Amino acid sequence: MSEYKLQIYQSTLSPIYQIDWIMMDELPFQPLILERLAALGFIEIQQKMIPTNQIDRIAKILRLRQSLGVNLTGAAIICELLDRLEEKENEIEQISK
Repeated sequence: MSEYKLQIYQSTLSPIYQIDWIMMDELPFQPLILERLAALGFIEIQQKMIPTNQIDRIAKILRLRQSLGVNLTGAAIICELLDRLEEKENEIEQISK
């Protein structure tokens, strides 16, 4: 069983914009895939660090890629559409309350 250790960095922006960051090489993802996702605009990378709030998104994209057999771009688009659908469902739920 693999053991992973995470080192999280915290930005020094104001509390409203405070984001935790993690080094790319500390994640169980291939750096080349992360760089491709950043080049496509689906994730953000700064100084070889990724916001921790995007880790679940990356894992979701890679699961979609593996389970559906689509390419990386297709998996990222599917993930984007699923996120938008979830947002709309939440909006409808808020309106109907």
